[in-house]
Amino acid sequence: MSHLNEFYFIVIAFISELVGSVSGVSTSALFVPLALLVEPLKITLALTAVLHVLGNSVRTISYRKEINWSLTFKFGLPAILFSGLGAEYSDFLPKSIHSIILGLFLTLLSIYFLFINKDEVFSGRWIPYIGGAISGLLTGLLGSGGAVRTLAMTAFNLSPVAFVATSSLIDFGGDIVRLFIYLKKGYLTADHYFYIPIFMVVVVIANWLGKKVLKKISTQHFRRAVLYFVLAMGISSLITGGLNGI
Repeated sequence: MSHLNEFYFIVIAFISELVGSVSGVSTSALFVPLALLVEPLKITLALTAVLHVLGNSVRTISYRKEINWSLTFKFGLPAILFSGLGAEYSDFLPKSIHSIILGLFLTLLSIYFLFINKDEVFSGRWIPYIGGAISGLLTGLLGSGGAVRTLAMTAFNLSPVAFVATSSLIDFGGDIVRLFIYLKKGYLTADHYFYIPIFMVVVVIANWLGKKVLKKISTQHFRRAVLYFVLAMGISSLITGGLNGI
């Protein structure tokens, strides 16, 4: 990787982490499709998991008093299980197909809730379990599935801070599992270890800035902002998938 690409990786990591800290949307929804433009899928998946573990650790500690523990367990247990399952089969599809599948899913779902049924949200007692399972599977398989969980969590009208805190803790469990599997599969080489301390600095600064913004957002505006973030992630993933497929 050239020094320019290394710089690009760090900038994208910072922007993705800042978006994640403000919106509660998984940082990988932005990071993965853009990172795939310069790195192979396996390395991208491993570095995404590293960034996630660090970022979610900081957010969980910062907002620990706002965590909704009931939702954490309902979403988290299936997310952890299916994240490991997805990670085991993460080398099954080419990266262009990964991006296109994820992009279509996020784009169509966010458009539906933004422009077709604006007031409708996911409902039902099984939503946390289904949302956790699907998001975990996509996270392990495609490197980015947290946006599915984010959409499902909008049904519970959490405050912005509680939303980010709970989402981060749920994400953390699955990240640990899939990172272990990626490392076992040899996805991350010693040539890329230098990113770890840089990511640590990126995460601290991005979350410090995000925390200041988050406290000023109302719950209603926050939900729509989340949906727009998801739409943007879906479109970027579609574009990346198309570019990688050319």
